[in-house]
Amino acid sequence: MALHELSQTFSNARAVEAPRTVVSSLQPDAAASALAQMRQLLIVLGGTGLAALGLLAVLCFGSTPVEPEIVAFCLGAAALSLVSCLWMCRRSLDRSEAARLAIASHVQGVEAAGALGLRWNLVTGDLAWAGDTSRLFSTGESCPTSFRDFRQWLHPDDFLYASISQALKNAQKRVNWPVRIKDAEKGWRTFQLRGEISSTPQGAPAFDGLLVPVDASPVPQGLEGFPSLPDIVESLPISIAIWDRANRLVLCNRKFRQLYRVSAAAALPGTSYEEIQAQTREAIAQRPPEGRGVVGRFQLQERQLDDGTWLQIGEYWTGEGTLVSFGTDITMQKQTQHRVLEREQQMRARVDGFEQSRRQLEIQARQLRELAESYNEEKIRAEAANQAKSEFLANVSHELRTPLNAIIGFSEMMRDGVLGPIGNPKYETYVKDIHNSGRYLLEMINDILDMSKIEAGRWTLSPEWFTMGDVFQECLSVVSPVAMEGSVELSQTGNPGISLYGDRRALKQVLINLLSNAVKFTPQGGKVSLRAYRYRGSIRIAIADTGVGIPKHDLGRLGRPFEQVSNQLTKGHKGTGLGLAISRSLVEMHGGKLDIKSRVGEGTTVTCILPVQDEKEIGREAA
Repeated sequence: MALHELSQTFSNARAVEAPRTVVSSLQPDAAASALAQMRQLLIVLGGTGLAALGLLAVLCFGSTPVEPEIVAFCLGAAALSLVSCLWMCRRSLDRSEAARLAIASHVQGVEAAGALGLRWNLVTGDLAWAGDTSRLFSTGESCPTSFRDFRQWLHPDDFLYASISQALKNAQKRVNWPVRIKDAEKGWRTFQLRGEISSTPQGAPAFDGLLVPVDASPVPQGLEGFPSLPDIVESLPISIAIWDRANRLVLCNRKFRQLYRVSAAAALPGTSYEEIQAQTREAIAQRPPEGRGVVGRFQLQERQLDDGTWLQIGEYWTGEGTLVSFGTDITMQKQTQHRVLEREQQMRARVDGFEQSRRQLEIQARQLRELAESYNEEKIRAEAANQAKSEFLANVSHELRTPLNAIIGFSEMMRDGVLGPIGNPKYETYVKDIHNSGRYLLEMINDILDMSKIEAGRWTLSPEWFTMGDVFQECLSVVSPVAMEGSVELSQTGNPGISLYGDRRALKQVLINLLSNAVKFTPQGGKVSLRAYRYRGSIRIAIADTGVGIPKHDLGRLGRPFEQVSNQLTKGHKGTGLGLAISRSLVEMHGGKLDIKSRVGEGTTVTCILPVQDEKEIGREAA
């Protein structure tokens, strides 16, 4: 009977110790020490009684006679040891029963609160649970026995392993952290993980504690299904941080961690400001100040972080000394404000520049008015001088024509011997020279008169319809004697049947001037061609020669009155330079233009480009 009770005592003691390892917070350390001492005393008393009985048996069955006093002493010692052992066993049973009832009561209270006991070996990751785990893992899956399996039940933002590692690094014993665990029916449930970091018998670090559910606040009627306040704070786009009077973090959201680049494991509730600042990459602007603020007063201020981010920080002090800080990112507003200021400065600079430009323009306008007045005066003078020049040339030319006509007429009579032959042959040569010089002077005077009329605007056109072939024959007949004298070949190509509406006499003068220039500057054996054709809605008359050519830099000077281009090849050719100028002016009076292309040593092509006139439109204008 005594041995049975003794074994029952040890089994009860083990039964009491098993749950104690899981819910160590419910059994004090003194109870564990007393249980160990009681176990050692039972072993000593039982061993003493058994030793006394064994000694008595040896003495009784041995050959040596035993004294009655010795037998009585052994029997008394054995009886005393066994009685003491039985008494200690009974006391142990009573204590174990009391401990079992106490633990059962504590476990029942923990289970009634919905809490679970947890033992976590931080080296192997093994988990041991105590309590009804079906309330937590209600999806029908087995209870996780390792932290690797348990990790899938944790919220992604709850870095429990990192938090434990940080606690071990800081030699932190007591643990009190919020943890969110997945529930298939209710979503994420919040628990408070409370316990202590201790060591296993093998010396490995372990965690013993409880998972206590955090009762959610009653949801007002009509707001079922809405997110909880922590979820709302976590999802807000502003940075929120709450600090207690000891500068410890009470709450922060995701925006706070992102803004200051701190991990969720390093920004857990209860962490001091210094520890969080040591983990961040940026200086925390939402920090508890040196002195306590005014209770119930809301303050606003603006700060710039090291990375250039601007925050508008609002601070509010509660009556318990807690600081609630709100940080709003106003970087975009600051950048916009900066751009507005820059644009304002640019606009001011532009306005100043426009004002300077306006003053400069006023000065220039005044100068332009003065120049315009001076120009008008000079223009009137130039026009008057030009008019006087034209009148002078016209008068002089008219006065020169009368003696020139007499000189030319009498020289012709003397050359032809109308009144008889001249006695001396030398005089015949002089007469020819006088006649040629007179003809040259007459042509020059006629050109001057024509140019004066054109410049004075007194040249009037008499347009009519005529065929180009008829004009070509007349012009070639005039130039042919000079061409034959210089051994220059004249040819006509193109379409001479083209009809043209214009001043026949003026265009004939243009062609004679151009053909004469071509023959004059074409060496012996050269060719001069006259061609008429239609091209791109215009009538074109081209006079091409194989003469000396004109340098490219001198082409711009051609067509100006009294301008001549001279080089080694054109020396010895007389001229006033008015023929080409008159031709250009007459062509432009017909609405056309003169185009000159030339290469030195290859020849020159002068093209008269005239517009095509419609007979119906001309008849309508005449009517």
